[in-house]
Amino acid sequence: SYDSLHGILTLPHSLVPLDPDIYRQPEPLNIHDILQRIIFIDSPSKSKSLMNYDIMQIFGLRILSVLLSCLDTLLYFVDTHDIITYLLKCQEDCKVEGKIVIDDASIERNRILVRSTVLGGYTEKVVPPRLTKETMSSDYPFTLFHDMKLPDCYLTCPSSTPEAKDEVKLSAMNLHTDTSSDSWLDKTRSFVQAACRKPSFTGHVGLMEVVLKYQLQDSSAPFSPIKLEDNADANTEEMKISGLKYGCQLIVEYGVRLNLIPPTTETQTVEELCRNAARALSTQQYAPPSSVKFDWFVCVVYLLFGGQSARIRSFLSTFSTTLTSAYLWNLRLLNSTYVKQDIASSGLTVIHYNACHCMERVLQKALPKVACAFRISGMSPTHVVKRWINSCFLNILPWNEICNYVLIVVSEGPAYVVLYCVALLKHLETRLLQHSTQHTLLYDVLEEPVQGFILSNYLDYITALDKQFGAMLRRDLGCLNLDCDEGP
Repeated sequence: SYDSLHGILTLPHSLVPLDPDIYRQPEPLNIHDILQRIIFIDSPSKSKSLMNYDIMQIFGLRILSVLLSCLDTLLYFVDTHDIITYLLKCQEDCKVEGKIVIDDASIERNRILVRSTVLGGYTEKVVPPRLTKETMSSDYPFTLFHDMKLPDCYLTCPSSTPEAKDEVKLSAMNLHTDTSSDSWLDKTRSFVQAACRKPSFTGHVGLMEVVLKYQLQDSSAPFSPIKLEDNADANTEEMKISGLKYGCQLIVEYGVRLNLIPPTTETQTVEELCRNAARALSTQQYAPPSSVKFDWFVCVVYLLFGGQSARIRSFLSTFSTTLTSAYLWNLRLLNSTYVKQDIASSGLTVIHYNACHCMERVLQKALPKVACAFRISGMSPTHVVKRWINSCFLNILPWNEICNYVLIVVSEGPAYVVLYCVALLKHLETRLLQHSTQHTLLYDVLEEPVQGFILSNYLDYITALDKQFGAMLRRDLGCLNLDCDEGP
């Protein structure tokens, strides 16, 4: 995971410059040395330190591929090692007579570059295959990536249209009812589920705003709202956000490609929104951190609202008061004064120690074979699910499914974060069982996007899970050890 990797690589010994005579050392001394030896092979001395250069180079690239499948780790390596430039240079060094030599190493680097330079689910970009017996016996069908411009053969642009205003107005009219009764809640949920069953539905934003409005009228808010300022005070100290520039570049490119935001959108707009959100969250933390992780949820909201700053700030401020925000917005309660200080100081979020714990309990009863497959592979499903939730399913699912995920969780509450992930694992059940017997589950489930998952196909299954486990989930997910008296 990103947290463990970041913790190891920022230890004091990781900051010591590498010995130029590394090949004289009998073995690596730490994780940092391993990465330098088998991934960043950029000097003759490092090449000499390897017993079998070709095999170790492929092994290092496979490790790098798994590491960079986590978006937070990708931003960290871009920030600290300029990993994209390094991989492009390696591709240039493999050129003979102006063409890149096609071998296992260049193909693996190509896969990493395609996955790391653009966002998208399986319908929005094409991840090239590795070399197989079939591809080795014929011409490789893809253009190898060797500069910052991604070849068109890797991009697919599904039709995506801006939000339909008439449909949103219809949503608001259909939901407008007497909030003094409980009927509006059932009607809201029925309407949301009906909307998620329509592949062409584009009114997610308007529907979320209406749902949120009525939810807050119906119940008391457990948290105080955060306040996102339009322009930061000039005297405010800048907060470092890991990989901010590159993360915003990925978001803007993705939004422009899918026609979610105007082509003229600049990354500085998203950067400022991320800084404002980080500053606002820091006002409800025990000690404002000097550095924070990139906020993928805020960026998803930015794309959902088409970059409309005023509506984005209003939604985030209102949404931050709800219990659902603790589970949908990864950084909402990180180091927050609403959580016991000993838990907050550990760096864990409620997604890890609460939602993922509940998910494993449901998984063992609902999908025992999947739970067993993870156990056989020596891997916890929490590791996978936590990564999915933290990145808000970017690079995992297509955009429309991400919209459906956010909408149904905002409507139904945090229990649906757990139930949605269980449904996703059910969709992957056959694939997971197959890879567990081949001992390749770790690589497959972390590296590959989820193909063929459509929420509407699993709504009935999720509803059945809700009837069986909903009461337990709502009870346990509502228990955050809140310190209301000490909170802001």
